[in-house]
Amino acid sequence: MRIHIEHNGTIFEYEHRPMPEGRFRALCTLMLAAIAGGVFLGAVALVGVWAIVWAVGAFALYGLYQGLKVLCR
Repeated sequence: MRIHIEHNGTIFEYEHRPMPEGRFRALCTLMLAAIAGGVFLGAVALVGVWAIVWAVGAFALYGLYQGLKVLCR
């Protein structure tokens, strides 16, 4: 990435290499996990322990659905 700005005879140039794709994906995944964890903790604070039970049940049903989808092809 290169930035070039001219103003009243003054020139400002800045050059920077972009972040490698693997590091960018890792940071995005980390941020997604942090946001999901915050939402989950908020649900636990609002609903109580039942939020954990419902979340585990929802993940189990989703996994079962994906498994059946693959088997029924």
